[in-house]
Amino acid sequence: MDTQAVFAALNILGLFVFAVSGALTALRNDLDILSVMMIAFVTGVGGGTIRDVLLGEFPVWWIRDAGAVTVCIAGAIAAMVAQPVFASRLKALIWADALGLAVFSILGTQAALASHAPALIAIFMGAVSATFGGLIRDVLLGEPSLFMKQDVYVTAALAGAGAYIGLVALGMGAAYAAPIAALAGFLIRAAAIVFNISVPKVGRPRRGEL
Repeated sequence: MDTQAVFAALNILGLFVFAVSGALTALRNDLDILSVMMIAFVTGVGGGTIRDVLLGEFPVWWIRDAGAVTVCIAGAIAAMVAQPVFASRLKALIWADALGLAVFSILGTQAALASHAPALIAIFMGAVSATFGGLIRDVLLGEPSLFMKQDVYVTAALAGAGAYIGLVALGMGAAYAAPIAALAGFLIRAAAIVFNISVPKVGRPRRGEL
């Protein structure tokens, strides 16, 4: 299997579904068409941009690959056209975000490994790539962020990234490890959505504290 082709396909898929989630969030806020496209773009490229800045990779990835803009615009248009068929735009964007999260956790991890980052840092960068685009989207629109909620979100990204590192360390080719690890991350996030699984709280208020 062609490793480069696999990662190129995952990149297009991740960009597209993240752009869809960004566009749907913008549509829920009744924004105009240009604003919808801008939010879709920011959601698609935001996490990878922060990852590249942290890794010192310049210019950042989407400036080197102008096709990213086209994919994000396509995602925004798809969301605008398809929104009448969604029973709930919120549910649709949550599932699109889950798929983007799973894919970008792997892409971010591989990008960090290609920059010679240690495995632990690569896993962290995978989570950054997977979650910060959505975080920027939610901050810009004043939405409750999935990043900050108690359900399994960042955990799913870390699990997918860790699975990829583990499979590659065991000798599996990256072309096979990437989709398998992405699927694992997606299934964890999907289980959290379907069964309302939460991450336990650790903070405990002191007696008499509000």
